[in-house]
Amino acid sequence: MITLSHIKRGIADLKFIKSKNKSVPEICTVYERKNLLKNGYKEMAKENIFLAEMCLKSDNEALSVCEEKLTECE
Repeated sequence: MITLSHIKRGIADLKFIKSKNKSVPEICTVYERKNLLKNGYKEMAKENIFLAEMCLKSDNEALSVCEEKLTECE
């Protein structure tokens, strides 16, 4: 969904690019790069969440084993 802030940011980007005397193909590559980066970060976020959940699960398992051993010692 495109919001007003997206439009304003896009206009600001175009003004910046225009002030640097860049051509239309250069403008397109800038937006393509931004989209590639955005999509890459979204993919990595999914992988990071998976890894974090996996590590949290194993950490909780290790904690419960340690707690069991501590209660056995008492």
